Amino acid sequence: MNCAEFQKVLPYIIDTGGNEQEQEHLKTCPICSDLVRDLKYIVEQAKLLVPMEDPNPRVWDNIQHSVETEGLGKPQQAKRGF
Repeated sequence: MNCAEFQKVLPYIIDTGGNEQEQEHLKTCPICSDLVRDLKYIVEQAKLLVPMEDPNPRVWDNIQHSVETEGLGKPQQAKRGF
């Protein structure tokens, strides 16, 4: 297995640890093992950034209003039930 093949299945490896061939590549390739270690660290740190509760719905309404006022987005159309 080479680095390109390894990196194609990287999400699977991050989630499961990979199969025997992928594990062997990790043991012998410092570039890919550093990459996996860095990505796992980023995943763990990102979990700390997730707010514990959703913001008040007014926050999203104010953001949408600001975007529309600045001309950065299209006004939201009324939802239709079909």
